[in-house]
Amino acid sequence: MSKFFIPSKGALSWQEFLADPKKQWKERFSAYELANCWEGADNFPLSVERILKQSKLPLFNDVRILYGFPEYKVALPGGNKSSQNDLYVLAKTNNGLLPIIVEGKVSEPFGETVASWLDENPSSGKGERLEYLLKLLGIEKDDILDKRYQLIHRTASALIEAKNVMANHSLMLVHSFSQTGKWFEDYADFVQLFNLSPLKDEIVGPVNLSGVNLYFGWVNERLGVKSKEYFYNLFKTEKARVLAKEIDNYIYKKSSYKDEVEDYHGRYKNGIRTDCIGYISKKGSYKFATTTAARKVCFVLHLGKKLHTETAKQLQREIDEMLGHIYEKSDPVRLTPGEVYIRLEWVDSLRQITSYIDKAYECRLQK
Repeated sequence: MSKFFIPSKGALSWQEFLADPKKQWKERFSAYELANCWEGADNFPLSVERILKQSKLPLFNDVRILYGFPEYKVALPGGNKSSQNDLYVLAKTNNGLLPIIVEGKVSEPFGETVASWLDENPSSGKGERLEYLLKLLGIEKDDILDKRYQLIHRTASALIEAKNVMANHSLMLVHSFSQTGKWFEDYADFVQLFNLSPLKDEIVGPVNLSGVNLYFGWVNERLGVKSKEYFYNLFKTEKARVLAKEIDNYIYKKSSYKDEVEDYHGRYKNGIRTDCIGYISKKGSYKFATTTAARKVCFVLHLGKKLHTETAKQLQREIDEMLGHIYEKSDPVRLTPGEVYIRLEWVDSLRQITSYIDKAYECRLQK
């Protein structure tokens, strides 16, 4: 494993280090949110800075980042697979160096339990690794079988890096981007093994493990609602940006159903705020249209997979022919059944697509 790290040119530089760069690099996925949040900060993100400064533990009252290493791998015995940490931060306090292992979370869990990871017939490598982790963390096998394996090796990484730089203190920090704090219970259940009482937006500890004072922290990132202007400006051309505004104006002020439409943007799904300009009928519960940052920024019509998959395919062909572009050739991601996609850069005027918007509205109300 290389010990050399390339200087970041911005959040996008983090993508190449992911295990699956295409699948994991999406808005409202932990890798994407963590990268943009930490890259955009002068020192720590404000949410993290706040819990550090508010801590009653003097160690955290004046902490400065020295270096940060995205997708940092820490080698563990018992196999070739390392613990790939979302972010390793080497910080400086008034009391010396402070290694911080950061685990980003949105809605995804902390992976499998130790029992599931071991399986019924664990390999000798897994046995060796577990024995090492138990000794390092000072815990018993029977106490961790129902705990999340990811939390165990992330915590081990924090201790190992502290030893590598001869630091007396270390922190394992969960940075959650879920507005409902999903999976906090799993984190709390694990931390309680060390006779600590974890809380959201708080650092607890220390517990002395292998000669290192280890702390645990959980911080909730408050994601603000992005304005409609934010989404308009994501389009690459002025023509597309203007058209996105015209679509919004048409749906709310000129369409035959203008008084029946409400905003979808403030809703949550699995603890995540929807990241789009979404349009929904007051008569139904599903979006019929979306201006979204997904799929390289586009306008989507939602007809419904259950009833209108074939209709959506037909409308997609009609729109592609009218615009002189085949949408599917511009998008490597598999299209969702029952949806129609429009790149606004290809549209000359709103009149070309209003009938399709109306059709989507009608289809979405059918049950």
